[in-house]
Amino acid sequence: MTHRLPAPIVSLLLAVLMMGVSSSPVFTAFDDTPLVSSTEGRQDTLDVDCSGYTFEDLFEYDFALFELNILDDWATGDMFANAWVNGSNSAIVRDNLDGLFEGLPGGDNEWISTDERDAVRSIGPKCIADMETRLGMREGIPHSGGVDWNDFEFVEDGIGLDEVNLVPDGHQDARTCTNFGAASDCKEVPTSTTDDMEISLFVADGQANNVRWDKLPNNGVSNFTLAMNISNMSDAALVVTFPVLQGLRIYDFRVIDNQPESGQTCDHIGEPSFVYLPDGALKVTQLVSFDRTQWDLECNIFMDFTTEEPATNDAPAWTSTAPANGTKVPTSGAGSWRFATADIGNAWAIDDNGWSLQCVFDEDGWSVSTNVIGDFFVNQPESSTQSTATCHAVDPLGAVDENDSRTWTFGTLYTATGTVDEDGKNARLTITSSGLVNEFLFSARALQNGQLGGAGDTITIASTPVTTAVSLINLRPGAFEFSVTAEASNMVAHAAEFSLGLTKPNSPPAVSVAVNFDGENASWDESQLKFEMFGLVSDPDLEAVTMSLTICGADYQGFTIDGINWVVEVSTAICLANGLSNYDVVITAVDESGATTQLAVGIPAPVVEDVPDLSTPVDSTDDALPSLSFMATICMLGVAVLHRRKVEE
Repeated sequence: MTHRLPAPIVSLLLAVLMMGVSSSPVFTAFDDTPLVSSTEGRQDTLDVDCSGYTFEDLFEYDFALFELNILDDWATGDMFANAWVNGSNSAIVRDNLDGLFEGLPGGDNEWISTDERDAVRSIGPKCIADMETRLGMREGIPHSGGVDWNDFEFVEDGIGLDEVNLVPDGHQDARTCTNFGAASDCKEVPTSTTDDMEISLFVADGQANNVRWDKLPNNGVSNFTLAMNISNMSDAALVVTFPVLQGLRIYDFRVIDNQPESGQTCDHIGEPSFVYLPDGALKVTQLVSFDRTQWDLECNIFMDFTTEEPATNDAPAWTSTAPANGTKVPTSGAGSWRFATADIGNAWAIDDNGWSLQCVFDEDGWSVSTNVIGDFFVNQPESSTQSTATCHAVDPLGAVDENDSRTWTFGTLYTATGTVDEDGKNARLTITSSGLVNEFLFSARALQNGQLGGAGDTITIASTPVTTAVSLINLRPGAFEFSVTAEASNMVAHAAEFSLGLTKPNSPPAVSVAVNFDGENASWDESQLKFEMFGLVSDPDLEAVTMSLTICGADYQGFTIDGINWVVEVSTAICLANGLSNYDVVITAVDESGATTQLAVGIPAPVVEDVPDLSTPVDSTDDALPSLSFMATICMLGVAVLHRRKVEE
């Protein structure tokens, strides 16, 4: 296993940074080494090389979570990762990203754009394929390096990438991209923007895995060691979940460093924690904190695993936090519902080797399970609304106290129906109790792509249906769900998300025109051949807005929008060419969903001073005719006067 800087992060995020666009012949990093090249500038001919670069060279994050699920074949896995970047660190990231586009239209101009963001997404998987996971396994006696490790590697086709808020929607400083060749819908924000952002890696749609390695000969049954290089990972958590394997446990752990001349060590790295999920799978979590300035320090951790039984093994015991006999466990109906988070549920029992929850129901179709992070779920069939279960805590080696069980009743707490008000400001949610408990407190909020609507009231639900208003503020037009909570005595706290197929209608943008100091809607320039207008534009649904206008029968697109402010300079050349003198305009504002607002604006005609009537013949009986040059001068002066604005008295 090589000793390199943190490729889990590098693979996730540096791949995002080392990117190309269809118009870029060459990309360079800060040391001017090409990362991406193309002989024809076509995206399908890009040659990506992200080896040798580290995430820490370009990126500063506040926390990163890496989750590896080893699949049942012991040769492939799913890697999920998420990095959070907050405040001033996010401004550094945006500036670094923009700097990578130096020499390209819109690049390195202190603005980060949606075009640059899209370039990030297009080339990322190719870059990740060049990186190392810095994870390895070896079957046999424990090792601490110096051997041939079975290194993990990324699978390009299985890699999915995404980011959240790199270019924040609806940002007050957002503007339409000004560079040549920008997409028609391109938006950009200053790189100094400090809005929080996230970058994530996951398994691409339609793919089964995104990492692979040589299959362990004995599928984990024999002793094996998992090794990870964690150098320069400033603040992160690494979570590895193994397939269900009877008796699998971690029995030793150590950290080895390179003992640099600086005297720095890796002694601050603590031991990993572990837990057994209810299905028996072993999940190991390693927390990492590292001083980013210690570039000469290298750290490697080694975890030894075995399936050998320990010398002694006691059965799990319930704790005081476990639900008492007779406790009700609520659901929102048929389906799979979380009834306890990992932190809460795992505290219900205690065992040196971990434990899982096993329940036997009095009706068919019911079961309990957990997800990859250890949350507890109940699976409810369509054919039943309520069932009583006898539950035991069982450790991974099969130890269980048959005389110490808990009896809980699982069932539907309520049914729900809903409508949306015509103005789109609120949904009306009607809740009817299903009789699991006599009375409960209930609250609901609208939810759309992780964004919550406004907070609402907590209501009491008893024997009769109750309707509550759910605010749709902060949501975009389109489908949304409900995020609900409920509490009652002798009942596990309920939290769920569900959809009723409701949609928030779209509201058109609001647009206004400001008047100048003369109280007019437009200001003419000195030539009297063009005028300037400005005003405000916003969208109730926080969507981006584009603007245009018509003048003298022609369309005009030259609006500059900066946040809620807009300005436009309009030429009247088309009017003069067609002999028209009515300069009134119609402004059109369109949001992302297509809702349109039009505003007719009266434009004052340019006012000119009166000039002498040069058509009257000049009496030249006693005087000589003026020279040709003198007549020409008078004519030119007259034309100049015609193009001056009349000065107020």
